[in-house]
Amino acid sequence: MKVVIIGGYGVFGSLTARLLSRDGHRIWLAGRHPDKGRALAKELGAQTLAVDIGTAPEVLFDAQPDVVIDAAGPFQNYGSDPYRVPKLCISRGCHYLDLSDSAKFTQGIVYLDAEACAAGVFSLSGASSVPGLSSSIVADLITGLDEIDLIDIAILPGNRAPRGMSVIKSIVSGVGRPYHIWRDGSWQSATGWTDRKLYQLEPGLNRAGYSVDVPDIALLPSWTGAKSVMFRAGLELSVMNRALQFLAKLRQYGRFDVPDVGYAGLYLLSKALYPFGSDRGGMVVSVSGRLGKQSVTRQWKLIAENGHGPFVPGVMCRALLREPSNIKAGARPCLAEMPRFKVENAMADLQIQTETTEVLDKPAQSDGHSGRQGHHMLDPAAP
Repeated sequence: MKVVIIGGYGVFGSLTARLLSRDGHRIWLAGRHPDKGRALAKELGAQTLAVDIGTAPEVLFDAQPDVVIDAAGPFQNYGSDPYRVPKLCISRGCHYLDLSDSAKFTQGIVYLDAEACAAGVFSLSGASSVPGLSSSIVADLITGLDEIDLIDIAILPGNRAPRGMSVIKSIVSGVGRPYHIWRDGSWQSATGWTDRKLYQLEPGLNRAGYSVDVPDIALLPSWTGAKSVMFRAGLELSVMNRALQFLAKLRQYGRFDVPDVGYAGLYLLSKALYPFGSDRGGMVVSVSGRLGKQSVTRQWKLIAENGHGPFVPGVMCRALLREPSNIKAGARPCLAEMPRFKVENAMADLQIQTETTEVLDKPAQSDGHSGRQGHHMLDPAAP
């Protein structure tokens, strides 16, 4: 397929381009500064395309693409006409994917559904770690459960993961901001980068996660029927987490936006701290519920080695474009569009390991205590 990647020379765009190039797709790296993508384009046998989607997005179609992937963002800052690119894609009979982690943007794309269906193309928002990958894992973990009490998701990158300005802006924009979470069967108030929780990726590898507003929070409650849906993210270095906690407290007492110079300062700080920490990152998806009268907790873990974690946001695009004819036409959030085993297959050439476990508890006794019945590994390759 001919694939144009907006922001294709950025952090996640370039890694997505590498994955798709391995699968034989013809790639165009698009953006306002094509010179930044020339070296990568030469390495991949790709091409560059100068385009500013804010002023002249129609230039994207000079390449006559089969699919456009927006890996730029931050999507929450796309202004008064945020869906100009997917609308153009639909009008040109072109598929569209994006790596959005903005709840509002990802939910809102459904208003283009009728047009996309009529054009016979798909326009999927959030074809990334969230909600694309996370929902595929959740769909697998909730299979057969009679009730779902809690869905708990965390993304915990290593400090040496590459990060550009758009990543910094995406993280910081929600710090200290109020949003709503689905907890105990009702919508409750939450604040970005609070509610700390410690996650164990493996023995001896623990990371702290903090509350973050992502599409999963808005989409998974009605889609799964879960009583609570939680999402957290965390940085490896405690100094960076504490700095964001401090910013969260400041914003709780006085609502203010971080100026561009502030984002630039945070970006320089993150670059200065880059040599510290590790290049190991992870993701955890847990589901707790009931299977008959038994309580059950199922958990999926991903551990990425040697800096391969930042490839994960592009894995869903790779999986989808391996079978584009099987993707139903329409515009919608990317929710469980591919089964878990196919998504994991799209990571097979990366230094990434996944593991799925299940813990069953005996029915509650009359004294209120329960006993653990068993702990076993689920088949990670099972469809």
